[in-house]
Amino acid sequence: MANTENSVKSFSRKIKRELYRVEVREPCCIKSRFKGLILPGAAQITKNEIKVVSDNQDVIGCFVDLSRRLGIEASVKQSGDKNGKYCAKLCDSVKVAQLLYDLDMLDGEGNVLLRAGKIKRVCCKREFLRGAFLGAGAVSDPNKNYALEISAPNKELCEDIIRVFSELGFSLSLTVRKKKYVAYVKNSEVIEDILALLGACSSQMELINIKIEKEIRNDANRNANGETSNLSRTINASVDQIRAIHKIRDTVGLDSLPDDLREIARLRLEYKDYSLTELGKLLNPPLTKSGVNHRLKKIMKIGM
Repeated sequence: MANTENSVKSFSRKIKRELYRVEVREPCCIKSRFKGLILPGAAQITKNEIKVVSDNQDVIGCFVDLSRRLGIEASVKQSGDKNGKYCAKLCDSVKVAQLLYDLDMLDGEGNVLLRAGKIKRVCCKREFLRGAFLGAGAVSDPNKNYALEISAPNKELCEDIIRVFSELGFSLSLTVRKKKYVAYVKNSEVIEDILALLGACSSQMELINIKIEKEIRNDANRNANGETSNLSRTINASVDQIRAIHKIRDTVGLDSLPDDLREIARLRLEYKDYSLTELGKLLNPPLTKSGVNHRLKKIMKIGM
């Protein structure tokens, strides 16, 4: 189980590293990426504090950089546990409340809204999803299977994430796992297109290359299995033929057979692992596979 989790983390980390490095300039897009990051990925969101905890430095770096660009400095410290996680916080209650207001994350009574809300511009939708993947996304190890998912703390937010994907032409499903709601897709081609949309083009190409290698290996395995199956049938048929020939030899003798059957019977005894085609080439004149099979069937009837 640990190896599987490490494989998922490894490929997901590559993607997140790419996404963190995608430049964002427009103020609306900065807000959208930040909102996408904290909604599913924050450990805590209140009017006084926003906290992100992660063992991924790219996620923490993204939170810190975006916070600074939105006018708030984040404090960062490393936790003392064995997981090596980092904790980044925004603690200025006045600025946090203003930021949540600017992000449309406060209702009329000042309560925090953990919803995506309406995102009008395509660029902002893309940035929101980029942030959401950074905060709570994962892609399974493509050497094993294909799955992209983003988890959310509540059903409504998960539905929002699915809706934004849908507005950009992607269909994701919803499931519940370990008390979290998960938006996911398991179609490899859709995952490739999503990675391209988010800007993880190197990871997209890696996934495509792995798919090609897997298909080549699978084709080779199928061919090998087919050859093994054919060889097994050949061996089984040869055993039955030899058994019939031995019975004839030990009862009435091979000389009792017609010349054409006696010739193929002796060849079969001498070349036990030969295919029918190979046996036919030893005859003079050579005989087709069908012709050899016809003669051996006659011998089988006699030896039954």
